[in-house]
Amino acid sequence: MINRIKRHYHVLKTGIVQSDRATYRRHLILLLLTVFTVFVAGTNFSSRTTAADRYADAAIYALALIAVLMGYSVTRYVQARSYGLYAELPLFIPMPLFSPFGTFGVLTKTAHIGVHTHALFDVAFWPPVVSFSLSLPMLVAGTHFSEIVPGNAQFENPLLLVGIARLLKDIPLGYDLAVHPLLAAGWAGLFFTAINLFPVGNLSGGQIAYTLFGRRQRDIGYVFLGGLFILALYYPMWFGFVLGFIYLGVDHPELRQVRNPLFFEMTQQTTRQPLDRRRQWLAAICAVIFVLSFTTRPFDAKSENVVERPPAQLAPPENFQAPPGPQPNKAPGEDNSI
Repeated sequence: MINRIKRHYHVLKTGIVQSDRATYRRHLILLLLTVFTVFVAGTNFSSRTTAADRYADAAIYALALIAVLMGYSVTRYVQARSYGLYAELPLFIPMPLFSPFGTFGVLTKTAHIGVHTHALFDVAFWPPVVSFSLSLPMLVAGTHFSEIVPGNAQFENPLLLVGIARLLKDIPLGYDLAVHPLLAAGWAGLFFTAINLFPVGNLSGGQIAYTLFGRRQRDIGYVFLGGLFILALYYPMWFGFVLGFIYLGVDHPELRQVRNPLFFEMTQQTTRQPLDRRRQWLAAICAVIFVLSFTTRPFDAKSENVVERPPAQLAPPENFQAPPGPQPNKAPGEDNSI
């Protein structure tokens, strides 16, 4: 295990050293900008009142989310370089206005020529597993540290968070968790993990589907995109993803090159080889991770600062002791999302 870590560290170090200065400078600037925008977004996930405490919570959120994104991108980069594939350094995407998380994630572009499908599967499989594994303890710790307060949920919660909240907290109707920065970072990590497992294009999910089903990946991608379009009729935020995938391509780049020799992108060529039984089971694990991480309404609920939540609409049980703060009104209300 130690030797493997040393080998991966050497691969990463060699790739950074071999990058030209312009590329290195561009990726470093985008990383620093992403850290800043994520830090600014993290102030919305603090329930404390003093500026110093809010900045401390924002720093916790920023470090945790950057760790998840870095884990995904570095794993993909190292896996690709270990198999001799071309891989670009992680490209972080700062987004201070349109994303409540302060970022649109990270992109690690890869290209392969002459590798077998086992290598392509490994490059696609481990990054979402790593990001999911990093998000899980953040969800557990964040749920533990989050206080129960009057008000409605900020976001719709994925199945994994719903299960963790029910195990660790007894939340009465009309109450919700005041999202701790670690909980927000873990939630964002699940969201980006689910997006990367979409079976389209050159995403991890698209590569896994291509190694499993070959040319049928294109059909799977269009069926999935059709479902996402129907979902967008009810929750318009998904329209942006539908348009983005149509522009970037639904089918795997190698399939596009076969149909269109003039397709302009880095050459993709795989030696087709059926996946072994172990990798087929690993692909099933990715499907489970997607189900646990995906939510249909990630931003449909109103995004607001946790200290500005409305009063509860339903009185808690008599034996429930609410934390210090404004007492809820005794009026009928709605169920809590968790």
